[in-house]
Amino acid sequence: MLQFVPEVPMRKAWSILTILVLVFAASPVWAVTVPLQREDVKRILKRLEEDTDHYSKSLDSALDKSPLNGSRAEDEINNYVHQFEEATDHLKDKYEDQGAAPNLTREVLSRAQSIDRFMRRNSLGGQAESDWRIVRSDLNLLARSYRITWRW
Repeated sequence: MLQFVPEVPMRKAWSILTILVLVFAASPVWAVTVPLQREDVKRILKRLEEDTDHYSKSLDSALDKSPLNGSRAEDEINNYVHQFEEATDHLKDKYEDQGAAPNLTREVLSRAQSIDRFMRRNSLGGQAESDWRIVRSDLNLLARSYRITWRW
């Protein structure tokens, strides 16, 4: 004996399945990342170096106009930025020599976190904050190029 199965529930099941497939396909969990080429990473590092220089200058200017001028906090952030710049230079040199430097990349990112905490705690406004956002964007690209999961 054959049983009649209504077509409406089957159509509904296909609709739900289609929706689920579309949702999962659009999900970042399923996104495929294409590894960056050596030249791409070199460009990121060059841009990071240039953007860090801009940030350093705008930070110095903003600190001179802020209540932090001459304070211990100013000395600390200047030290953080100096260490960050040194780590970035070391990473760039190592990358040019060896083509990969994941541990140095982690060090650069770690040093950047100290600066980011300072920037979040101290409203310096204007150019310094804008320049820091650009540096952060460069760092996010760098982390992605090494497939390092990174959260600020």
